[in-house]
Amino acid sequence: MNIHITNAEVLLFEDGQFITAHKDLYICGSKIAGVGQEPEGFAADKVIDGTDKLVMPGLINAHTHAYMSLFKNFADDRAFAEWLDKVQQVEDFMTVEDIYWGSMLAAIEMIMSGTTCFVDQTLKSAKPGVTSGPESAAAGAASDIGMRAVISRGLAGVADSEESLMKFGQAVSEMETFKGNELITFMVGPHAPYSCMADYLHKLTAYAKEHGIGNNIHLSESDFEMEIIEKEHGCSPIAYVDREGVFDVPTIAAHCVKVDADDIRILKEKGVNVALNPKSNMKLGNGFAPVEEMMEAGINLCLGTDGSGSNNSLNLFAEMNVEALIHKGNKQKAECVSAQDVLRFATVGGARAIGMAGMLGEIREGALADLIILNLNEPQFVPRNNIVSGLVYSSTGREVETVIINGRLVMENRRILTFDTAKVYEECEKISERLGMKQ
Repeated sequence: MNIHITNAEVLLFEDGQFITAHKDLYICGSKIAGVGQEPEGFAADKVIDGTDKLVMPGLINAHTHAYMSLFKNFADDRAFAEWLDKVQQVEDFMTVEDIYWGSMLAAIEMIMSGTTCFVDQTLKSAKPGVTSGPESAAAGAASDIGMRAVISRGLAGVADSEESLMKFGQAVSEMETFKGNELITFMVGPHAPYSCMADYLHKLTAYAKEHGIGNNIHLSESDFEMEIIEKEHGCSPIAYVDREGVFDVPTIAAHCVKVDADDIRILKEKGVNVALNPKSNMKLGNGFAPVEEMMEAGINLCLGTDGSGSNNSLNLFAEMNVEALIHKGNKQKAECVSAQDVLRFATVGGARAIGMAGMLGEIREGALADLIILNLNEPQFVPRNNIVSGLVYSSTGREVETVIINGRLVMENRRILTFDTAKVYEECEKISERLGMKQ
């Protein structure tokens, strides 16, 4: 489909800063074909009036567990280790169909709040050869609704146990099943250094290196993790996984709350992408990542929500707001993390983390058409003194009216066009009942 967006404010990324400009946009197929200038021979199949609208890159959720949308408002107000145990007790009874419906619910929430791509660490893989419907797990849910996703199966244990071999085989099978899908790509998912043993870290990293993909791992999230790794290996989690070769492939390290200067040096030297999850870290009492120091070191930072079990929300506009505010208060330094910084984490930084710099996270000719359109005729944007600041400090995410992913209209006038949302809500209520999660 060729889409012409007329008379809009467009968020552009120029010389490391976001600016707005009044322009028309032209989309041909899956890509942006023109920014302000109509491509030769362009004929629109659909025209969208952009008057009083902002067109911006879709947000990239760089760390979540989509299936855990089923866990929102469950196991709240617990310490990290207690929360993890409570959640895992329920996860043991979840089916691949549960993963699908939970991930579909997450996709709806993310789309409706402006996220067009998510990096997922999921619990189960699609059944062999299944690319659609409830047996296709998180990858199939994203594909069915038309959302871009980077999927990793969370893997733990030792390399050659029967269970580990089975789960690894399922993850590999899923990667083969979805090969060629424009929306779905993969990373390898060693869960964390306290749950995924050294021999398994080696095996997973070797697979990632052989197949040209990256690792997606939780790192230095809690005191619980720090104590285990120090006791067993005599160093920090970041130093440990570096020693074991995890950073020999492109890596997204989620959280990185408990890091020191040596850890930051390693992260920078190895080109690790750090996915910040401020609301989850606060909710579980884990603290604040040293974002200012990581920025100063030149580490690529991106932004995630974590799963709904530890956040209760997958709204990246809310996450941007928190990320921009907490460091100012914690450091008593108003200028330490700016609106420009945080908007970059949620767009350009996320694109770089998944190996799609220049193709996602910014609006330019030739980039993929993953775009969101916001209504600026909302009180939180009036007067329009500084739209970038408004996106971070004022927006709620409900201003998002239209979502385009890979050139396809997925939401228009706040209505999901690609899936029956009522069916998703119905299935998720049934799952919650069956798993005994209602309180």
